[in-house]
Amino acid sequence: MLNIFRSFNPYSVFALFLVAIVFKLGFLVHPAMPYRIAESPYLWLKLADFMESALGHSAFLLTFFAIVNLFGQAIYLNRIASTHHLYPKASYLPAMGYVLLTSLFKDWNYLSATLISNWLLLAMLSGMLQLYAAADARKQIFNIGCFISLSAMLVFPNIGFVLLLLLALAILRPFKISEWMVGLLGLLTPLYFLAGILFLTDNLHLLPKMAAIGFRLPDRLARPEIVITAFSIIALLMITGVYYLNIFMSRMLIQNKKWWYVVIGSFFVSLAAGTFTIAQGYNQWLAVLVPVTFIVTNTWFEERKKWMPRVFIYLLMAAIIFVQWFPIG
Repeated sequence: MLNIFRSFNPYSVFALFLVAIVFKLGFLVHPAMPYRIAESPYLWLKLADFMESALGHSAFLLTFFAIVNLFGQAIYLNRIASTHHLYPKASYLPAMGYVLLTSLFKDWNYLSATLISNWLLLAMLSGMLQLYAAADARKQIFNIGCFISLSAMLVFPNIGFVLLLLLALAILRPFKISEWMVGLLGLLTPLYFLAGILFLTDNLHLLPKMAAIGFRLPDRLARPEIVITAFSIIALLMITGVYYLNIFMSRMLIQNKKWWYVVIGSFFVSLAAGTFTIAQGYNQWLAVLVPVTFIVTNTWFEERKKWMPRVFIYLLMAAIIFVQWFPIG
């Protein structure tokens, strides 16, 4: 299967969609409505109501729509990787990795605030990587601030990505106080409009409730064999991905290395945001899969020992089949 996605042609996109349907079939067989909890932000509750009404309150259509969103995010993630030459050559391997990794947990394949906010995080990351070559980056920085703010309206701990913006500005741009202030303005603008709308509709009391943050550990692991299998394969792929990234970085240009520093920074920020997100199941960790996919994809570019990527991809596919179709009990 790796050979199909090593080439950068339109047929690979069609093959990717088929892979998404096949490896997410278990979720289509057991569809679910959008995830909501008591602490869900007001904006997500309204958006979920709209999507349910638009799709006729059909759990199957809503789940299919979620999978289409994941497919679209995979293509967007792949475009970011190709545009900024993060890998030795352009391919659809990053998109393949995202589709497969998101198939490890059912919570990542149903509509949730985290799934929708991933679009904003991808746009934010794309904007950050463009800062290096921008002559006048103020418009770009303003947009990044807006993306972070909108993402925080859906998943409040994503406000922590402000730290990633500061890191990106420090790494990719010469210090200009005006650019840092523009980023702050972009962050505040969506909040200003939201507060205005809530005030005009006499719902201003809902604004503090959007700042849902907390730390919650499960009383016990539901389906421990699924959790252990999924996180073990992700950890294994991360270790090998970091190993190959270290090898590839020794041959990279300075600008490519700086882009990777931002991607690595996004991993730690998204990990912290997921830790303090109150959510149902494991869907709060979906944002972490964006930088994880970028890192893991390095494994697929091993050229000397070609059997190694094949072994890892077969292990990943076997884990997906197990967690979807053969859980114990």
